[in-house]
Amino acid sequence: MTGQIDLPGGAVAGHPVVLMVPGGWFMDRDGYMGGSGTERDLIYRDLANDFLRAGLAVVRYDNRGVHCNEMTMPCCPASSSELEVSRHYLNVCVDADMRQTVTVQTQMDDVEDVWQVIADHPALDAQRILVWAHSEGALNVARLIGRGRIDPQGVQFVGAITESPAAIFRWQTIERYLEHVMDWDQDGDGFITQADVDRHFPDDQIFAAVGISSDVLAAPDNGWNRTLLHELFAAEYETMRTSALAKPDDAPYPEPSPELRVVAASNNWWKQWFVDETSLIDHLASCRCRVVFHLGELDSQSPACRQLAFGEERIKTGMFEIAPRLVLHKGRGHSLRTGEPVMGPMDEAAKASLAAEARELLFTR
Repeated sequence: MTGQIDLPGGAVAGHPVVLMVPGGWFMDRDGYMGGSGTERDLIYRDLANDFLRAGLAVVRYDNRGVHCNEMTMPCCPASSSELEVSRHYLNVCVDADMRQTVTVQTQMDDVEDVWQVIADHPALDAQRILVWAHSEGALNVARLIGRGRIDPQGVQFVGAITESPAAIFRWQTIERYLEHVMDWDQDGDGFITQADVDRHFPDDQIFAAVGISSDVLAAPDNGWNRTLLHELFAAEYETMRTSALAKPDDAPYPEPSPELRVVAASNNWWKQWFVDETSLIDHLASCRCRVVFHLGELDSQSPACRQLAFGEERIKTGMFEIAPRLVLHKGRGHSLRTGEPVMGPMDEAAKASLAAEARELLFTR
């Protein structure tokens, strides 16, 4: 594993520390998730600077098998095609063989290994550790807390779910896709025609990102309506689920491609999104630390309205030793940028509030 420790000025020992746990897939310590064209697109590095200015040490690390990102990788020739750039990125930044060892267990092990580095480091205060986790990273942290493998003083989750992996993935691949396509209904008649598909699909980012082709959405004679789209996406979901459960845990995910060898993880990792029905927030029931969920209203991956509603219902049961706090960020998305569902850079005001809250969580017993 590779990573870094940054220390603020002042005392040479006993620094309270923020452990930053990245999201899933090919995220590294810097967190390239932005479209500004500046270094602020490295959202983890950018936020780490705010933590440092607040007087906190920061530990960041790369997900296993990841060495760089599209901004920090060595440049390729200017004449390179899009495919050549993708190959270059995968060759220099991602170790496909190592990515195939990513499982539910190894992701947790990696977080715990970094936790142990902090505990053993002479410049850091092992009694004052705050874990900041983004997106899927929150799931790995919550599982570790629930199993008593780490015991932070405070936790900040950004872009996290409160519900289970299986529940959010069903929503993402059925209801989210259904609503996304229905947004193409410009005349409001409740039907999506082939003309609507032809008009909107070429510029669509969601379906391109997950490999859904235009053929899948070829409209029937009378067009798509909500019922038909639900049937379509539910059938696609069941096909994915059946395929995932049929493969061995150590198989690569996704399937190898003749053009690009893209290995995101093992099939063990992929299967969790179909079988793990334990809600993330439930892992925190016995946690004696203070946990804050920061949820973006516009988040297209884990929408705040859904996560807030579920989280509030679980808190009402009284199951928690210390009830988590749920914070709604109106007008912000998955990376707490205003007006953007997924990407950064993170709003300056959001970063400032996270840094101030981190200090409060670390310095208040």
